[in-house]
Amino acid sequence: MSKLYRVFSYFLLFAFAAIWADEDHIETVDEELIVISSRIPTVASEVIGSVDSISSQDLDLKMIDGLAELVRFIPGVSAHKENQYGRSFTEDIHIRGIHGGAIFLIDGQRISDSYTGYGRDIVDTDLLKKVEIMKGPSSVEYGSDGLAGAISYVTKDPSDLVEGGDRYLSINASMQQSNKQEKVNFLTATVGENIEGLLQLVYRGLSETKIHDGFSLDANPFEGNQKSLLAKTIFHSSETTIFSLVADMQEWDGDWIVNTEKGFVYFPTPRAVSSSIGEDRGSRERISFKIDLSPKNSSLIDTGSFTIHTQDTEQRQLTVQQQVSFFNGMQVAPTPTMRTSDFEFNQSLKGVTLQAYKTLTNHQMVYGLDYERTETTRPRMRAETNLITGTVSFAVDGENYPNKTFPDSESVRKAFFFNNRINLSNSQVLSLGFRYDNYELNTSIDSYFLNGNALGYQIKDVGDSETSLKVGYLYDISPDLTFYSQYSEGFRAPDYESANTVFTNFAFRYTVRPNPDLKSETSKSYELGLRGQQDNGEWELAFYKNKVKDFINAEAIGFSPLGLVIYQYDNHEGVEIEGIEFGYDRYISENLSAKFAGSIGSGK
Repeated sequence: MSKLYRVFSYFLLFAFAAIWADEDHIETVDEELIVISSRIPTVASEVIGSVDSISSQDLDLKMIDGLAELVRFIPGVSAHKENQYGRSFTEDIHIRGIHGGAIFLIDGQRISDSYTGYGRDIVDTDLLKKVEIMKGPSSVEYGSDGLAGAISYVTKDPSDLVEGGDRYLSINASMQQSNKQEKVNFLTATVGENIEGLLQLVYRGLSETKIHDGFSLDANPFEGNQKSLLAKTIFHSSETTIFSLVADMQEWDGDWIVNTEKGFVYFPTPRAVSSSIGEDRGSRERISFKIDLSPKNSSLIDTGSFTIHTQDTEQRQLTVQQQVSFFNGMQVAPTPTMRTSDFEFNQSLKGVTLQAYKTLTNHQMVYGLDYERTETTRPRMRAETNLITGTVSFAVDGENYPNKTFPDSESVRKAFFFNNRINLSNSQVLSLGFRYDNYELNTSIDSYFLNGNALGYQIKDVGDSETSLKVGYLYDISPDLTFYSQYSEGFRAPDYESANTVFTNFAFRYTVRPNPDLKSETSKSYELGLRGQQDNGEWELAFYKNKVKDFINAEAIGFSPLGLVIYQYDNHEGVEIEGIEFGYDRYISENLSAKFAGSIGSGK
């Protein structure tokens, strides 16, 4: 703790000295607007709390194609590649020491979850105008799951590319050596008197780079492609009404040669794998319809919107292994077999949002209603075929297939939210916000789930509600120096996995059972920060402390009467994480800049 305070104090002294020693400063022109921090569009220098923004120019210049590259230079945020079933993917991100505690949004709408064996890279960065990342609990703005923050992808609008009466057309091709990626991007937009339109098509083809000659392991060769489409139509029916229709679709597929699965497997049945081939397929389809209203002389709203959206994500992994199996021991000739694994993870999201803005004297307010229903299913199929007799066995390595490790689930989220940004003076701002969330998790039992629930565990539906609060204060000490402080709360209800995972493997001698007493996680965050600017750069420093209550984690809790190790998701009494983050952007010339960033954190 003392080390953190020392570093924090030293940086404060440096920051004050640097700012006050420089008498001249540059006024901000056309400063970027940030929405994610409070749902109220706010200029970046006046945002309360830590928010990072990546523009479309940054996405292009840095050739960012995935989540790991997106957060690479953001202090306190990290994403790492993981391996499962011979695949490499970015499963989730860490924000200020909390794994998986962020809400992912695209144009304000939730994106499908990440699950074992699948990654978070299901949004094509070429379609984006910018990305906003909020560090700190985001439940007041966006509801359950916002323990640590939120990531908001914002797609392009026609007016971002062209002014009224003009048309825009761009076709470009590029190649990236690191992953042998070839990309073609077609983008066109037009803005008329009453109607705007945008169409973007992106194709990517890529293959895994070979490992250098001195490396002792075989690579898993990969070839794949991704096709993306973004279409927008915006109709200005009158001065007070705008209709928007958006189609956002992606398809991807990849073929793997999974060399890491080749070799001899000793348990539970000895077998020698001679080849392993993987085929991955996935798609994400989002449709949204929005009405923007600007009624005149209304006492309730200045502007408002009504949005209906639907999003379907389907992901499938197929793996085929050629092998010989020693069913009767090593002294008997092996049997040639083929093992086929077919795993899926599918989600369907449907939602409605009502949102209104109102300004009264010094108050900027946003309030509204959110409703969302998510259906999740995870079927798993594995079979082993005797290539001599042609018989097929669905009992493989201690499991009976087909099965599901959790039942088909429906999550329903209902919420009311309110945020108020109060200008106390020309240099001081107070922000107040709250959100009431109601959460339901309903299950549906089928034969696949019963096939995997060998011990007959009982599951139950989940219901919970929570009110989350946020209070912030900002003070412009000088035109070049701003202080802010913030208290915020987060909330995450037990999801389909933590609440109702049921799984038993007799060969490996373990079982996973549900926890009927599992409680929702809650977090409280305290943050102090400074940000400043000079004529040749800008900097920011933040100190934070997060407290998570009833932290959910899976762990071994004992043995069953059958001698199986029992795993279960349980609540931990509390987790505390604290740290500091700092960043400095130096503008050397119009075409050259340097960025310095770092973070120090500790937890218990």
